[in-house]
Amino acid sequence: MALCGVIQGAAHASEIVMDTLLVSGGPSPCLAVRVNIIQDGKSLSELNLGPTGTLKVQKGTLVHFKKGQEYLVQASCISGSGFVQQSGLKFVADGRTIIVQFADNGFQIKRGGVAY
Repeated sequence: MALCGVIQGAAHASEIVMDTLLVSGGPSPCLAVRVNIIQDGKSLSELNLGPTGTLKVQKGTLVHFKKGQEYLVQASCISGSGFVQQSGLKFVADGRTIIVQFADNGFQIKRGGVAY
C-alpha cells in the first residue's frame, strides 16, 4: 500500500499495491494526491500518489497498519488548475486495504477487501 508496508507488486501500470493500501490510477484533475497518515495526533508519513501509480515519500516512512489500531488518512488533491478537493478517512485497522482511487471528478478514499 502506498501508505503502509512494502510494495508487493502491481496489478497493472496504473496501480501500486502494498500490503494495506492500493493506489488506483486513472484520468483525474489531480496531478497527485498528497496523503498524510496520522495516529494518535502524530503524522507518521506523508506521501504523494500519482494517477499513473507513482509513489513518493515526502516525510516519514511507509507505514504498515497494525490490526486493532486507529488511524486517520487525510488527503488533498494537487492540481495544476483551480480544482480543490480534500478528503479523510478515520478507521480501525482490521486487515482491509485502504484504496486511493483517482477519478474524473478528483479522487476517492475508501475501504477495500481483506489483504493482511
